[in-house]
Amino acid sequence: MIDKIQHIGYLVQDLETAVAWHEKTFSGKTIGRFDVAKSFIVPSGGKGAFVRFGDGEVELIQPGDTSDIPQGGLALHHVGYLVPDMEAAMAQLSAKGLKFADGAPFTNPLGSQVSYFNPASTNGMLIHLTQYADPAGPGTMPGVPQVEKIVHAGYLVRDLESSIAWYVDNFGGTHIGGGPSRTGGQNAFVNFDQVQVELIQPPDTSNLPQAGVAMDHVGYAVGDIHLCMGQCQDNNGSKFVEGAPLTNSIKQQVGYFDTATSMGSRMHLTQLPD
Repeated sequence: MIDKIQHIGYLVQDLETAVAWHEKTFSGKTIGRFDVAKSFIVPSGGKGAFVRFGDGEVELIQPGDTSDIPQGGLALHHVGYLVPDMEAAMAQLSAKGLKFADGAPFTNPLGSQVSYFNPASTNGMLIHLTQYADPAGPGTMPGVPQVEKIVHAGYLVRDLESSIAWYVDNFGGTHIGGGPSRTGGQNAFVNFDQVQVELIQPPDTSNLPQAGVAMDHVGYAVGDIHLCMGQCQDNNGSKFVEGAPLTNSIKQQVGYFDTATSMGSRMHLTQLPD
């Protein structure tokens, strides 16, 4: 049902700065600009842009009110999952008890159909389904480094076991592993269809929102992580927390950007196991 993570959405303090950062760091290309109407998605409205790199894409939104955006200027906002058949996917997920914000999808500035879940049924998470106008999709964009896909979105959660169960029950997920998190606490990885989510229960959950879930990071899959870490450093002076990638509990090699060089946002490159 879900083919891949189609894009990650960010709220930004300054749209042009965020566009330039993605274009320079990932050899990205801006593929569309648009105005953002006021809605539950972005209450103050604003303006935005889509930037594509490799087989990854981000939606950058500068809201009318930027006062809640953390220092650094790049705040995780939502995840878009690609589906081949919007009507069938909405029907299947509705049958599991998930609700959508609107009865029918809307068409975004790139011509894709988009349908947001009602956050009340997703523990406060902003998630939407996307169906491309052209079933073939936009294709892969050449770049250095070459991003193969968005491997997962990471969330901080108040209760790890109930969060695992939510993805298993609603998306037919499979808990594939986990253990101690690199930042403390415990994590778990859940695969569903062609995508993955990392769930992290930190030692202190008191700062999480009332719903108990907050977006934490995004992982970009690359072919050769050592090469691609060097390319990001050459492109835009990117620095990484460790000099060499770490191997996580599910045998992925992971290199986290130093947030001082990633606009304050947590993200990592990932080399998937053979």
